[in-house]
Amino acid sequence: MPPDTADTPLRFGRFEISPTERLLRVDDRAAALGARAFDVLLALAQRRERLVAKQELLDLVWPGVVVEEHNIAAQISSLRKVLGPDVIATVPGRGYRFTATLEVSTNGAQAGVAAPAQQRHNLPEQRTRFIGREVALAELGRLLPQTRLLTLVGIGGCGKTRLALHFARQQLANFADGVWFIDLAPLEDPQRVPSACASALDLGTESDAALPDQLAAHLAERQALVVLDNCEHVREGASALVDALLAHPGRSRILATSREPLAVAGEQLYPVRSLSLPATADLDEIRAADAVRVFVARARLALPEFEVGAGNASALVEICRRLDGIALAIELAAARVTMLSVFDIAARLEDRFRLLTGGASAAARQQTLLATMQWSYDLLDPHEQRLLRQLAVFVGGCTLEAATAIAQAVDEYELLMRLTALHDKSLLTVEGGAAGDAGSRPRYQMLETTRQYAKQRLDESGETDAALARHAWHFLALAEAAAPHLQGPQQSLWMARLRDEHENLVAAMNWCARTPDPVGAQCCLRLAAATGRYWLFNDVELGCRLTLDALGRDPDAADSEAHFQTLRGLAAMFMHRGQGEVGQPHARAALAMAQRLGVVEWQAMAHSAIGTCLGRMDEEEEMAALRHYEQARDLAQASGSALPLGVALNNIATIDFRHGRLEPAEQSFRQSLHLARARGDIRLALIVLHNLLRVLVAARRHADAHACAVEAELLLRGVGEDVLRFELLEVAAGLASSQGQHELAARFWGVARPRYTDAGYRRPFEDEAHLTRLRAGARQALGELGFEKAEAAGRTLALDAAMLELRQWLERPLQ
Repeated sequence: MPPDTADTPLRFGRFEISPTERLLRVDDRAAALGARAFDVLLALAQRRERLVAKQELLDLVWPGVVVEEHNIAAQISSLRKVLGPDVIATVPGRGYRFTATLEVSTNGAQAGVAAPAQQRHNLPEQRTRFIGREVALAELGRLLPQTRLLTLVGIGGCGKTRLALHFARQQLANFADGVWFIDLAPLEDPQRVPSACASALDLGTESDAALPDQLAAHLAERQALVVLDNCEHVREGASALVDALLAHPGRSRILATSREPLAVAGEQLYPVRSLSLPATADLDEIRAADAVRVFVARARLALPEFEVGAGNASALVEICRRLDGIALAIELAAARVTMLSVFDIAARLEDRFRLLTGGASAAARQQTLLATMQWSYDLLDPHEQRLLRQLAVFVGGCTLEAATAIAQAVDEYELLMRLTALHDKSLLTVEGGAAGDAGSRPRYQMLETTRQYAKQRLDESGETDAALARHAWHFLALAEAAAPHLQGPQQSLWMARLRDEHENLVAAMNWCARTPDPVGAQCCLRLAAATGRYWLFNDVELGCRLTLDALGRDPDAADSEAHFQTLRGLAAMFMHRGQGEVGQPHARAALAMAQRLGVVEWQAMAHSAIGTCLGRMDEEEEMAALRHYEQARDLAQASGSALPLGVALNNIATIDFRHGRLEPAEQSFRQSLHLARARGDIRLALIVLHNLLRVLVAARRHADAHACAVEAELLLRGVGEDVLRFELLEVAAGLASSQGQHELAARFWGVARPRYTDAGYRRPFEDEAHLTRLRAGARQALGELGFEKAEAAGRTLALDAAMLELRQWLERPLQ
């Protein structure tokens, strides 16, 4: 639709936009609205049939002036305070759309808009307002002219029918011979599809056999849009009819909805995704998200005063996220607001299939969330049903290799065929594995709602224990394959593989800790041993708890590498959490075991672990720590073990640094760094680089410190652990402060310090003391208010944005 004429009044609900007077009226009274806000509202309302991109809106409202995008957001926020949250929709990253329906005058024309020509159709009237899906509607409008068969596919309850009906109504003006809706849900026999179509088109029939040809001839002479809704259970009949219709040339189009493709040549698929979820915790963003808007609109049908505010926004977001943005589930949840608060609804979503039931007026398969899942499950063959159940043991998806192991398929190709069937039936999504990305593996994943349903069916089948056991042993094999590589040149690749399986590793360790047989205890200890270094950089608090559970599962385990590595890993995790006194007994037990077994390399590792667990809060403890580090160094040199030698040298240097012995500290750090580089141990190299940078800043050797920071930033580009980013930002802030760039330093500290603590880490004593001195200097230079302002700005900065700012700062010439 072209923009309205400049003087056309636009009315919707209690509001009227008067372009000639440049007024917005609310209940016939002028509203207090700024000039720019009015211009934004008028531009969107006059272009209500489409999305208005951010740049177009900037050009319309601020012609010839260069302004930032946040000016639009500010005006939109002002408008929502007057109009409510639902009149203007935000499409994140794209633009905005005016969503209110304009009033219709007595002559049938929309207020201020010429009435379209009368269209023939049988589209059912919708009893609730269609919300969101701006991008989908735009994409469908682009695709339909390019294909004769456009099929909307998606999981049951995602909103395919509503989207198809709304889009079909938008297309009325484009089809001279009408838009015809055929609901196939009531059909049980696929052979009845042609007769249902003929009935909707008011087409007389000669015989059932002749119907497809008769329908094809009828549509070939016309320009019509046929909407075939709910094709999945009569897919064979729908596919045969559509194939016959497409065999004849013509201008008619077919819009189908189905939980799986019709598999007809020339079919254009359009996956209907879940409703959009809030991208941030900003209240305006939450209110603008489609999932929240649907919840609010349905809740107001039962509770007209329902609003989204600071008090309930987080619970609403939790509901929408945990229900995967599935439209039906969100509507059913919203219907509960008369009896439960949103907090109560969120708390009961573990039992969502009992909680989310609807009224008897809905179709049988949509009266409960359970019914719509059952509808999809019943359409699967027995092999596909079993695979869906088995896949429920995965948390966060799985690879083809993992699915093959757990489902006990004959081979990957057989399994791939069944995974494809589940994907085609919208019960499985595929993520990753893009062409050309050798490091990316496709992952097969279910929405959490689907997974919970499949888990219920798995429990009913009696297959749960065996499937969980296969799951645990598979991920033990993966973790043990990864462990030798976590300190070498391939460590980033293997860390990334384990990070992909983070939730599966947690599930496997929890299952091992619960299972009563000795085999489970063995699996638990081996998993803890293999994943110790992973947890050190990825959720150290969770790793500590899981490893403690594993050790408690078999406290009297025989001396073995798994037992030693579990003890040593646990000591390291406690140390990084600032609880060295708790970790020290585990480190000493590891040393005793290494001495019993006579493994010199392990003894060196254990001595370093004991030293780092010592508090270093007084001279006596520090001297004891130093003795352990020196023993570790000597043992490592005697055994020719590079890794424990590098660790020991790094630890000895930290004590030298604490006492201001900068030259020997630098020498030991550089030796440790050389060993880390030679082994390709990126993470140890980063730790040493950060320590070396502190020494060089203390020595005011800014050029050398800058070179360390540049090397560390380059190494970090291939590392996925955020804790190492926090550390680099923190030490780089020290460099900036030492150079007099105190505001930048405070910003970097604002990014790093709270996140480092929130991740469960605590700094060693000497690092904390060094940081405190630098921060005190920056605070004095900026003043209390200036320092707090700069640090607060850092706290709001996204980590990726902060790393980009750091990179750009390091690329500038040294001041």
